[in-house]
Amino acid sequence: MLLEIKNLNKTYHSGKVDFQALYDINLSIKDREFTAIAGPSGSGKTTLLNSIGCIDRVDSGDILMMGENLTDKTQRELARFRRQNYGFIFQTYNLIPVLTVYENVELPLKLLKKLSDNEIHGKVHEMLNKVGLQGLDKRMPLELSGGQQQRVSIARALVKKPKVVLADEPTANLDSKTGQTIVALMKELNKKEGITFLFSTHDHFIMEQADRLIEMHDGRIKK
Repeated sequence: MLLEIKNLNKTYHSGKVDFQALYDINLSIKDREFTAIAGPSGSGKTTLLNSIGCIDRVDSGDILMMGENLTDKTQRELARFRRQNYGFIFQTYNLIPVLTVYENVELPLKLLKKLSDNEIHGKVHEMLNKVGLQGLDKRMPLELSGGQQQRVSIARALVKKPKVVLADEPTANLDSKTGQTIVALMKELNKKEGITFLFSTHDHFIMEQADRLIEMHDGRIKK
């Protein structure tokens, strides 16, 4: 099993108010799955993705990825693990505003320290072409539309062909045609490269393309 989540609980603390976002989540994800998590806003979809990606620390429970218990790792160990195994697509893009489109997409490859500059150059431009951003490589993020920024975020997540892509509403800011093109690209990478995809989404097209649909409500997985 690629990913196993056992009895996961997460509570957010804001002043005197506590809000439990996840209740005893148990979930297994196989290698090469193309899985969608659906549910209304506030159901815990994003929190679950952030917990799996070790962006949020959980209160209790275990997250095992390829047999490694991520809840036991230090922040430095988690940063290394994320860099080597995860690609993230955030609903709010999370692009670095002082870097160009090209530099945002090349960053994950630079951090891996495995490729030459020429190899990185080729991979970045190949991915920018695939997401429809050819010719925009020298633009800054604030010079792009919301949909274009989302495509940069998607290119950044996919360029290193990670083990797992965690995608939070990846098509929310795209028109339907572009969204379907991006989902088709992800499906291709899933089949040809063996990348596992885990989405949170309201997009019915993604739900239809998914191998499995997991529904959440009020921090719980619906049975």
